[in-house]
Amino acid sequence: SGTMTKKSDVDFPGDDVAKVLFKYDVVTENDMTLISNSTTAQAAPTKADFVMTYTDGAGTTTVNTDLKAYASRDDGTTWTQLTLASQGSTGAHTILTAHDLDISGQPSGTDMRYKITTHNQSATKETRIHATSLAWK
Repeated sequence: SGTMTKKSDVDFPGDDVAKVLFKYDVVTENDMTLISNSTTAQAAPTKADFVMTYTDGAGTTTVNTDLKAYASRDDGTTWTQLTLASQGSTGAHTILTAHDLDISGQPSGTDMRYKITTHNQSATKETRIHATSLAWK
């Protein structure tokens, strides 16, 4: 953010010198957790399917270690991890999918959510999430 003060300056003498002072913070990379809004299913699902795309901002992401995804049918109280598999790329983004994840062991519910987590993020490893889709049956 910037602030502007009007005053005299030793480098620029005079009464009407504008000086802009900038304040900035050092950026640190952190692991993140992304949780979707819930969507109501017509009946309690027993299986979940998931598709997402990502890119490496820095370093190389190890799928299912540095990048994980989960599904829930009870509004995020219980999560089951999806096993993500690469399906190639769009040319710019890597496509990951998971099919037929068994969520029948979760408490019965119809409030579907997905969760994506990143791990081991640093200045040399940065994972960028672009698109997601959760389906169920």
